[in-house]
Amino acid sequence: MMKALKRWGMLRLAVTTLALAAVALGLMMRQARAPTADEWAREAETPAPAAEALENGARVRPGCAVIQTMGFSRCGHSVTRRVNVPASLAGGDFAAVRAYYDLWQIETCTPDQITMTREIPLFCPMHQVLAINEAGEIVLTRNAYGDGMAVVKAYPLHVEDVDEEARDALMAGKGFDSQADAEAWLASVH
Repeated sequence: MMKALKRWGMLRLAVTTLALAAVALGLMMRQARAPTADEWAREAETPAPAAEALENGARVRPGCAVIQTMGFSRCGHSVTRRVNVPASLAGGDFAAVRAYYDLWQIETCTPDQITMTREIPLFCPMHQVLAINEAGEIVLTRNAYGDGMAVVKAYPLHVEDVDEEARDALMAGKGFDSQADAEAWLASVH
């Protein structure tokens, strides 16, 4: 009986994690908007500075630095990371860079360094976020992937156990600086 309960708990945790990832993806898709015809036309008329940097046959060199800045709209923070260009992109031109990093806005692109930005409609990894999973349970999540939330802890509370104002905050995801802050808030509304 205990083994069955443990398996059921692990299954629920896995389903919760997948559901939160799906919700985060859905939020990102809703936030995205297609460029207008005027925006497309302006982009076509004005070559981007990054495109000019790799003109005249210039190519990305092996070991080229890739500097990625992710802006997190839910908290206003940003995280910058520096990695080397993937081996498959070495020798590529600007079109190859743009295709590879299609979710990013390329800011500069030279043979030795590529800088890019991306706005993500989530909290940054520094925050703990109370939310509601697909079963209506209150869970603590954290941005463990940069662009997706992972369940840190599930609480034995249901969405119906809190007042309407707290429920609305949890439906959107309520961010905190620490797990202790999140649990103090949860205790105050329960």
